[in-house]
Amino acid sequence: MGRGSTPRSVVVTAVLTAVVALSALVTVRLLRADGTAAAPPAAAAASTAVIAGADCGDGPCQVVSQASVHGEQVELLAGPGGGNVRFQAGASVLEVAVTQLGGRLDANSLTCVTAAVSACLVQARQENATIAELVVERAGTWRPVAKPYYSSAGLVRLTDVGGDDAPEVVVVQTAPVLARVFALDGSALGCTQRYTSVSQLPGWPEVQLAPGDLRACS
Repeated sequence: MGRGSTPRSVVVTAVLTAVVALSALVTVRLLRADGTAAAPPAAAAASTAVIAGADCGDGPCQVVSQASVHGEQVELLAGPGGGNVRFQAGASVLEVAVTQLGGRLDANSLTCVTAAVSACLVQARQENATIAELVVERAGTWRPVAKPYYSSAGLVRLTDVGGDDAPEVVVVQTAPVLARVFALDGSALGCTQRYTSVSQLPGWPEVQLAPGDLRACS
């Protein structure tokens, strides 16, 4: 994918509207009920790559992180101050709100899994915690899932739990210690048993789960 200017006619703007952002904030606060304190918002890590001509609101877009899906480069972009975060794949440019929810970006903030249904996670760090948003590709079209994921253990990852060539979202929490698993549409699939330490989760820190590891979330 070129680093040139992206035509405004193909830019998908304001996917996460003010209503979604408000819902996200409420969801994150509910997920923090396990007692993990929230850190104050912080700026993104500095980036040296700049997208010439592309505007991220407060200045030229900077490339924060990159990945490849089906041979196509996807990029996480942000303005000079770390805000106005955007996910770009080909002609698709989607706005994401992880920094608005109080996190900071770094070079590891974009992770993707290539599969029959591919997906990418945009993650922002918050002290030892992680806030993440999901973007899913179906039939060549990328769409965001308007549901934030909050991990008090600092681990949200994509991995194929169901064995159906499509990843699931695994979110690890610390109170109680367990992993929650979600389908790509945001629906809950189940939870692991409770552990006394996150290191007891199968494969930690590269948590690997199977359908038999899941049960109803209590």
